[in-house]
Amino acid sequence: MAMLTIGAFARACRLSPKALRLYDELDLLRPARVDPDTGYRYYAAGQLEGARLVAWLRRLGMPLAEIRRVCLLSTSARSPPTAHRTSTASVSSGS
Repeated sequence: MAMLTIGAFARACRLSPKALRLYDELDLLRPARVDPDTGYRYYAAGQLEGARLVAWLRRLGMPLAEIRRVCLLSTSARSPPTAHRTSTASVSSGS
């Protein structure tokens, strides 16, 4: 998995490193890995979509508390409940 430094990730998603540190503290956008010795934050390329959503919503003036709710909805929408996946699998297998 390709890891991006906070600076590279910030440029890619149009957020400042300072904003990314704040979002980490607020548990809004956590880095994929933090080096235990240096404290450097590293982000996965797969996190760019969520970061870009946060950046876009901030530019629209949305408060961080609302952005958190949107991100939680976005995450649950990408990952349907297990019961739904199970029932879909049952229907497609004919059971």
